[in-house]
Amino acid sequence: MSKEKWVVTAAWPYVNTVPHLGTMLQLLSGDVITRYRKLKKDEVVYVSGSDAHGTPIVVAAEAEGISPNELALKYHHKIVKILDDWNIDFDKYTITTNPTHISYVQELHKKIHENGYYVLEETEQYYCNHCNRFLPDRFVEGTCPHCGVKDARGDQCTNHECEKMLKPTDLIDPYCSTCSNTPVLKKTKHWYFDLPRLASELKQFAENNPHIPPFAKQKVLSMIEEGLIQRPVSRDLSWGISIAPIFGEEFNDKVLYVWFENVLGYVSTVKLIAEELGKPEMFEEFWLDKKTKTVFCIGKDNIIFHALLFPGMLIASKDSYPLPHAIATTNFLMFKEGPFSKSKGIGIWGDEAVATLPADYWRYYLMINRPELKDFYFDWGEFASTVNNDLNDVTGNFVHRIITFISQHFDGKIPKRGELNKEDKDLLSQIEGSIQKYKEAMENFKLKDATLIAINVARLGNQYFSTTQPWHLIKNDKERTATVLNLSAKLSEILSILLWPIIPTTSESIWESLGFEGLPVSNGIDVIDLAITNENQIVKKSKPVFYKIKGDEVKKKLKEVRSKTKVQKKDDKKMSKISYDEFKNVELKIATIISAESLEKSRNLIKLQVDLGGEKRQILAGIKQYYSPENLIGKQIVVVTNLKPATLMGEKSEGMLLAADIDGEPIILHPDKDVPPGTGVK
Repeated sequence: MSKEKWVVTAAWPYVNTVPHLGTMLQLLSGDVITRYRKLKKDEVVYVSGSDAHGTPIVVAAEAEGISPNELALKYHHKIVKILDDWNIDFDKYTITTNPTHISYVQELHKKIHENGYYVLEETEQYYCNHCNRFLPDRFVEGTCPHCGVKDARGDQCTNHECEKMLKPTDLIDPYCSTCSNTPVLKKTKHWYFDLPRLASELKQFAENNPHIPPFAKQKVLSMIEEGLIQRPVSRDLSWGISIAPIFGEEFNDKVLYVWFENVLGYVSTVKLIAEELGKPEMFEEFWLDKKTKTVFCIGKDNIIFHALLFPGMLIASKDSYPLPHAIATTNFLMFKEGPFSKSKGIGIWGDEAVATLPADYWRYYLMINRPELKDFYFDWGEFASTVNNDLNDVTGNFVHRIITFISQHFDGKIPKRGELNKEDKDLLSQIEGSIQKYKEAMENFKLKDATLIAINVARLGNQYFSTTQPWHLIKNDKERTATVLNLSAKLSEILSILLWPIIPTTSESIWESLGFEGLPVSNGIDVIDLAITNENQIVKKSKPVFYKIKGDEVKKKLKEVRSKTKVQKKDDKKMSKISYDEFKNVELKIATIISAESLEKSRNLIKLQVDLGGEKRQILAGIKQYYSPENLIGKQIVVVTNLKPATLMGEKSEGMLLAADIDGEPIILHPDKDVPPGTGVK
């Protein structure tokens, strides 16, 4: 059989922070698929990179007070380190600011434009008079018109049960995500992708693709049935890929919408590899051959970009690009406490995970619980139980018993296999069936099933070892014991191969302990021969590959890791000293909160009415994400009373409350006993 060509990809992480376990799930899925294709001896490249453009990067950069490029490179380097720690092996993990990506994207869009798929329209877009700029997608937030959730973004609803694609103008009560002021509509010109023209071809693609999960396929076909709309290609931003080379110099102040360039990185990165290797023909061999199979590992929030926009662009180019072979979509990895939030300590991030436990513990847990049918909720107790049962008790215990027994009773050499009885033949038949089922699961991108099948091979081994009781057999029947140990060693070899895509470090350790050279991928999965006995091969004594854990202890270690790695906020940096006279200019008083209500248009602000003794004032405080208004009434706080009044979202604020800043979370300061409102603070 001739080798197949595969391009495996994972969704490009935004470089506005380090990836959490939900993002790691996609990067890991691509690695597992790639390693399996290597076991199949296919020609495969695994590519992705850091998504450096788009409004999330600009928003995060502004919050940190640095340029978008500085922010992107800062987190890109961190992600590269995390990928290495997780043993996620890309052929190329790049960044969307690389010149090859930029030139390729501009050339492809120019070709699509020349093919007549882009139209220019004058539209009204939100503009913030306070920030003096247009507000594309995520610079606008508000209430979703479909489900009513607040803080929906201008490109998509943030409610996981809704996830409707939105335009900023769809939002109810919109506000600027930077300053919280209400924006105004202002005319601007933008280019739009005429997606409706491709509806028939995209429908055919979705209907005929067996490797799009049913829930994803239903979503895509429903959108086509409801009627596709033209999608804006350009954005009024200064950070991104310029559209001037595509549409002309008059659009020099606009950039490509990030979703019209980051997905093309799957193509441009292979081009980059070809350039670096000095083999330009490699690009065409992979990406301009209809026989190439391409796989996209994504979360369900990215379905339309990979199942509609990306194949739509490939079709509109009129080049011979293969359409996606598989869109390996998962549901969400969730936490019972709520969505991932660094400030609230909800979730686990990629760097934290491997600082607490070896990567294979996390790799296995994410694969055995890969949310292929529904959302999965992480639980510390269940995590510890899975690691202890599947990895330590089943896998590690089985392999360690085999190596130890061979070392003690057969001079460290795999013994000769004798005549097989029914029990032995049944075992080999079950193993042969397991290998076939494993391959079928992998071919259909059911990575959870493949992981379960692999670990069940270890269970079969433990069951066989326990039933045959070689510790008793050795006393009276060494020849029969030799057969049991030979078959058990063979099973360990196969286990090592099946586990290599999932937990490669452990797999390679097992492989080496069995006396093999190279890696488990050396021979491949299609040439496994159960008749090869490996007689007299020298095994190597080694420590158990896993150890038991306790959920509470891992949580404690995670907390310790976080306390050591906290980055000081810019505000925490040492400031220049001031004189006592300068300090006296700040008027501090105790105030009692007499009423509190959430400011509906703001995601952060609570409106407080406070009693300062001789007067009452209104103060706006950015604490909504951490305090409930009803719990604030009656509390005493410290207030700066001689600040100039400010107007925020149309409301006047006549002071500022004081709070400690703990990793971005405000902790309100208050006296340890009641004092009269208006009392001065010195």
